[in-house]
Amino acid sequence: MNSPAYKVPAVLLFHGLWSSPSEMLSVANALKRRGYRVETPEIPGYTYAAGARMRPWRDWLQSALAAFDALSAEHESVLVGGLCVGSMLAFAVAVQRPQAVRALAILSPSVFFDGWCLPWLTRLRYIGYYSPLRYFLKVPEKEPFGVKNPLIRRWIAREMENRKISAAGAAYLPLTGLHESERLLAFVKRNLANIAAPTLIIHAREDEISTLRSPHYLLERLGSRIKQLRVLENSYHMVTLDNERQQVTAAIGDFFQEQAPLPLAAILPFPAKARVA
Repeated sequence: MNSPAYKVPAVLLFHGLWSSPSEMLSVANALKRRGYRVETPEIPGYTYAAGARMRPWRDWLQSALAAFDALSAEHESVLVGGLCVGSMLAFAVAVQRPQAVRALAILSPSVFFDGWCLPWLTRLRYIGYYSPLRYFLKVPEKEPFGVKNPLIRRWIAREMENRKISAAGAAYLPLTGLHESERLLAFVKRNLANIAAPTLIIHAREDEISTLRSPHYLLERLGSRIKQLRVLENSYHMVTLDNERQQVTAAIGDFFQEQAPLPLAAILPFPAKARVA
């Protein structure tokens, strides 16, 4: 394919577990303004939906691969990003499509649940993983909802109370989902050395879910020749919503531009007018 649209890089963004694409809205909008085509798919059994049930992680990955393959059929270059568990989905796509993923943007990856604000249930989660309890137990979302900014945090709390979901995710996470996410993580960890795509990792120093031990673990084991870590100093886990969201979107845009430059036609979509003599 030689059409202009085929030459424009596309971006596939995965939101966090049991949440919605609105988590990635700031990143998606910023990349669209630069000229990229951006998709933020809903994934059955992974994206929150009232009355829906959690599905196994391999189902999530199959849906993610289908979304990636659809973009690859229409675009020469496809870049992939994700937040939290969505970042592990992005890694898993890179494992399964090693020659096709042009670059990765990994936001708030959680390899270790060693942050400063974990509920007791996550620390005792293994008791529920291997018993029928996993089908009934839920991990409630509580303050600070991954957000350091107090105004945004209050807005999220109202949304959680009124709608049971917000831009930071649902009001609770089924324990089965946490279990499946750790299975996905185990798959990614086994294959980190096989991932060659240039990778940018963005992680907050004060992330309440995972300390900087997680991104350093990934950097040490990634097979990528180009790999960078950007540490945020004024955010918590939800870096796409918090105080430094503009720095996050700028860093991703700049990194993607380095790895898959936009054609001039995408940056300047309208032809210049002929000069009148």
